[in-house]
Amino acid sequence: MPKKMHKVTGFTLIEMMFVVSIIVILMLLVIPNVTSKTAMVKEKGCQALVDVIDAQIQLYEINEGHLPGSVSDLISGGYIEPNQGVCPNGNAISISNGQAYAG
Repeated sequence: MPKKMHKVTGFTLIEMMFVVSIIVILMLLVIPNVTSKTAMVKEKGCQALVDVIDAQIQLYEINEGHLPGSVSDLISGGYIEPNQGVCPNGNAISISNGQAYAG
C-alpha cells in the first residue's frame, strides 16, 4: 500500500526575505520624517513658550512698575512655572531689554 505524502505549507525563504526587505524600506522612509518633525515641534514649542514669557513680562511690568531682570524674577513672582524657564529643545530662556529669547 502506497503511503500518502502530506504537503507542507508555509512561506519559503525567498518570500520571507521579500517581506522583510519591504518592511525595512518602509522603515527607512518613515524614521527620518518622524525625527525631523520632532525637531520642528520642539522648535515651535520653544517659540510658543517665548511668546508666553513675553506676555508675562508685560504683566510683570504693569504689576510691579519695572521690567524683570531675569526669568527667575518671573518665577519667584509666580508669573511662570519653574519648568517654563527652559525650552523643550533644551535652550534656556533669557530676558534682555524686556524681551524674552531662547538660546
